[in-house]
Amino acid sequence: MTTIDFHVHLPVPEWLDGALGPYLESAERYFRRRATARPMEDVAAEYEKLDMVGVLLAWDAETFTGRPPLSNELVAGVVKRFPDRFIGFGSVDPHRPDAVERVRRLPDLGLLGLKLHPTMQGFDPSSDEAMRLFEAAAEARLTVITHAGTSGLGAGCPGGQRLRIDLARPILLDRAAAAFPDMPIVLAHVGWPWHLEALAMALHKTNVYTDLSGWRYRYLPPEVLRDMKGRLSGQFLFGSDVPMFSPADLLQEFAALELPQDVAAKILSENAHRLLALKS
Repeated sequence: MTTIDFHVHLPVPEWLDGALGPYLESAERYFRRRATARPMEDVAAEYEKLDMVGVLLAWDAETFTGRPPLSNELVAGVVKRFPDRFIGFGSVDPHRPDAVERVRRLPDLGLLGLKLHPTMQGFDPSSDEAMRLFEAAAEARLTVITHAGTSGLGAGCPGGQRLRIDLARPILLDRAAAAFPDMPIVLAHVGWPWHLEALAMALHKTNVYTDLSGWRYRYLPPEVLRDMKGRLSGQFLFGSDVPMFSPADLLQEFAALELPQDVAAKILSENAHRLLALKS
């Protein structure tokens, strides 16, 4: 099966300069990497060379940050241009008065999931308001991917640029995971430093997954490495966090983990294909 990178941000001005703007510098400092704009033609060519499909993530945190979104329509347009290389996930600002309707419209755009970022969007994913959003996502048969754990955005700044990482604790998603057992929920970045919460949730609920994005894999916590090799190998997903990481470099780091062949195949492709009901 084709490898799937489950966590790709579009390295375009609409995200770097628009949606992130003043938050970008802190992330670049945190990850020790410059995020430069690239044409999506170049990104598609890179994924073609790697024989990889990328899950592109829209971004809408306008209410809390005051920054313009990277729109669902833009992501859908890129997917239509490169259908063999990209899959699209939409994003909806939970504070929008029409948030539920926006979630319901994502399948009409050809988008397969909903991307959330509680820290940047400034909302509690265990709240009643959030549950209405999750209900709409479940009814639309969407996969939800949510930022979990600390964030490079705002890192090393006074007050973290007003961003609350406690809103991204994995356990706050447990209410939604329990209420909507047929809706996959992907906890991005293994949820560090609350990675034990993420692992416990995945052990308890088969609709909870975690992706490996945002890490040099050689630094993954030992508990994560243990469970991805063993009892949770069916609930881990390969991810990069482009443009802060290179997918080619991470493929090499993944190979260096020397996982059993069947486990590596699950994490690189099989789990994502099953989760998204994709054909091989």
